Amino acid sequence: MRLLTVTKAEIIDELDELPPESLPELQAFIEFLRFKSEKEPKKLIRLGGLWKDLPPVTEEDIAEARREMWGQFGEREL
Repeated sequence: MRLLTVTKAEIIDELDELPPESLPELQAFIEFLRFKSEKEPKKLIRLGGLWKDLPPVTEEDIAEARREMWGQFGEREL
């Protein structure tokens, strides 16, 4: 494959041959390529002290939350 020698004109020619229903997928891929090639990293938001005044979360807290969320899963009639 000639990755390094592809020109914009060749890419445009390929675009003209794509079916219209594939254009949204192509647009998403182009956005991904832009994101991947960003020179400047996104600004990070530090959340280190967000939970400092809350009690620690235990294994039992997590298990209880799971039971609340998933306890009735699959039991409902449609």
